[in-house]
Amino acid sequence: MGVSMIRLFDATGWQGDPESLYEEVQFPAPPPHRPYIFTNTVTTLDGKLILGDLGSSAKGLGSPVDQKLMHRLERHADAILIGSGTLRADSHLNYPERALRAVVTTSGDLPTEHSFFKSGRALIFAPTHLPPDRQLALEKVATLHLVGETRVDITQVVQILHTHYEVRYLLVEGGGTLNFYFFDADMVDEIFLTLAPKVKGGAHLPTMVDGAGLPRERVPQYTLLSAYLEGSELFLRYRRQP
Repeated sequence: MGVSMIRLFDATGWQGDPESLYEEVQFPAPPPHRPYIFTNTVTTLDGKLILGDLGSSAKGLGSPVDQKLMHRLERHADAILIGSGTLRADSHLNYPERALRAVVTTSGDLPTEHSFFKSGRALIFAPTHLPPDRQLALEKVATLHLVGETRVDITQVVQILHTHYEVRYLLVEGGGTLNFYFFDADMVDEIFLTLAPKVKGGAHLPTMVDGAGLPRERVPQYTLLSAYLEGSELFLRYRRQP
């Protein structure tokens, strides 16, 4: 990392070298009934997750500094959860060996040859309507959990991770549909957000949170914990207000 990371604001009390941002992260204790859940996302200034066409990866969106910070945050998670679109779009996902990795899919259409299933413990969460032959194919590469009828029940996913795998800190890395499920269930305790100084546009392209949207009375409020700047890229951390 270079020498230009600047601390703009930090309410966490951390006074370390800004160049070591996120090497140490102090989280509150998890709730008694589920893991402490945080998201990490890089978006354009207009909130888009990709620079290419629909279905492409986030390649080129965040800087090398953002990539380093992402990997630092991943080291603080007991498990990392992604959606199937994220898995299909990125053939080079690389997670810490100690972290349990999990993917959510509605269709069961996953690239089973992906390194995601070869370099560590992997879980797949899918709905019960998945055809038996697809179930068998997925069970060959990972531990399969069937939760929900027509779509994956995120509450059950979280309970399984908490109860069966003793996950205390869960990192959700999107995409936008998966993120929406967690916001809809009001289970996002913290948001780590990188704002890349780019604009994409495109009403059909994924954003940090997609889905049906939340009704006005259920829109959660977050408090800014820290803001750091490297070049023109902003690194923000928010915590859910009580």
